[in-house]
Amino acid sequence: MGSGIKAFLAEDWLQFERLFAEMSASRIDILNRVNKYLVERSGKQLRPMLCLLAARLCAGECNTASIRCAVASEMIHTATLIHDDVADESSTRRGSPTVSALLSPSAAVLVGDYWLSRGVWAILDADDSEIFRYFTACLKDLAEGEMFQIEKAASLDTTYDDYIFVIAHKTASLFCAAMKSGARSVIANQADGAAQEGKLEAVEQFAYHLGLAFQMRDDIMDYSPQMSIGKPTGVDIAERKITLPLLGAIANAGAGAREQVVDDIENGRFTRVLEFVAANHGLEYAQKVLENETSLAVAALDIFEDSAARTLLKQLALSLCLREV
Repeated sequence: MGSGIKAFLAEDWLQFERLFAEMSASRIDILNRVNKYLVERSGKQLRPMLCLLAARLCAGECNTASIRCAVASEMIHTATLIHDDVADESSTRRGSPTVSALLSPSAAVLVGDYWLSRGVWAILDADDSEIFRYFTACLKDLAEGEMFQIEKAASLDTTYDDYIFVIAHKTASLFCAAMKSGARSVIANQADGAAQEGKLEAVEQFAYHLGLAFQMRDDIMDYSPQMSIGKPTGVDIAERKITLPLLGAIANAGAGAREQVVDDIENGRFTRVLEFVAANHGLEYAQKVLENETSLAVAALDIFEDSAARTLLKQLALSLCLREV
């Protein structure tokens, strides 16, 4: 799917790649080597793709500000991954050593700060105070979501509403900033302000529900060894994160189930937790919630006329539901 989107974006994507490489370069040798290592191991780069697709959706084209917003979204995302790896004491990501493992946790924090600062610089160069507000609100959300997740990992009393709060802040927030900034970059100076505001609201709704669905699928995969995604299962439980499949299983099991699950987690009986989720249809529960979020994302596109960008965004949303559980 990603290769098709990049092919559609064509020169806009090439401009993104050039600016991304340029802004990740440093005159400090060790930092430059680490940054090159990170650029070469970039993942799907979904957020910049969404940013540029939002611009195409709203105006049929991208501009220089759109490219800068796309770069900012990927740099901020990379910074959060680096910081998350330090917080989680992770030694690998996508099969490669983390910056924390290559250097040290303290050095990794500084590398993450560098990427964050470069992302902010890209936003400032977009020269739009509203876009700056989108990303600063996102940064606040990311910090709050991470701290709240840490709090809930300690207490092991996560509710469904708590879970939605975490993934809305840690995942959906950056999706929204990326897509709203892409849309804003091309419609800020257009006439008919009410219509443009409607486009921004629709883009935000799509991004929000897509972000929730994206994280829900990732959480489903953590309980699904049959899904070949190159990462081990049960990581969330080992990190004391109660996510959607486990919440669904607890709801299905009824009274007294949570106490036993908490006891199993606290005593490291993670296999029992995985078995509990399977026996109480937690994956099926999570899949239904995921499909509902995907439907809400697709419905948000209804105000837009048919276009290649609209089709690709719809296909991207629907692709989240394709894996069987």
